[in-house]
Amino acid sequence: MRSGRILILVILLSVLAAGCVSSEIKTGSPEEYELPGLDNTTIFYLNRSVIQVVDSVTNATEVKIPVEDSGEMNFRSPVVVDSSGNDVIFNVSKETSFGRTYARFDFDVPFSGFIAFTQSDGQGFSRPLTKNGSVRIVLPVDYTTGTRLLGITSPEPDSIITDDWGREVLIWENPYPEHKEIKVNYYHKGAPAALLYFLVFLLIAALIIYSYYKFSMTALRKKREMMEKGVKE
Repeated sequence: MRSGRILILVILLSVLAAGCVSSEIKTGSPEEYELPGLDNTTIFYLNRSVIQVVDSVTNATEVKIPVEDSGEMNFRSPVVVDSSGNDVIFNVSKETSFGRTYARFDFDVPFSGFIAFTQSDGQGFSRPLTKNGSVRIVLPVDYTTGTRLLGITSPEPDSIITDDWGREVLIWENPYPEHKEIKVNYYHKGAPAALLYFLVFLLIAALIIYSYYKFSMTALRKKREMMEKGVKE
């Protein structure tokens, strides 16, 4: 009886570990992405509302990518190419394991090349780090980061370059395992000037209100003094 319970428990744990797999993901087109990528590098192309991810793969027959966001699957238009940018045959499916949702890529033979996919996001970028390798984050054109009041990166990038399209590229060289997460808050390059103008406007408005208050109080005091003088006479 006891051995039967143990067997049932082992089977349940195996089912949970294996997860539930479904093949409901539609593939994308390589023309949607900037391919091929860079070896041993994960690249995030930010565009305010969406993120395009290009991740390198080395000699793998299966790749799992966590894609859950607030209980929903945040993943679409997957593409796989080899190191020369040529299409590669692959299978991609949704898998749930131990309460987490993954996109699982399967290859018939060990594969080396690049996986690309799209996710929804905002201007507050945050991703966990789960493997060693370089990380690059490409900001939209005319956007930047680094002003503490408007948005900073954590950890600070090892270097920042500008690509051929005028986009700032933040680079981390092997941040994992020292860092477990990368966060980037970015903003339009004109935002600091706009904020400065707004603060100047608030200061001028405050001075006008204060001056009006002082003028009104002075006028009321003089009026009261004249009334008191009239009563005494």
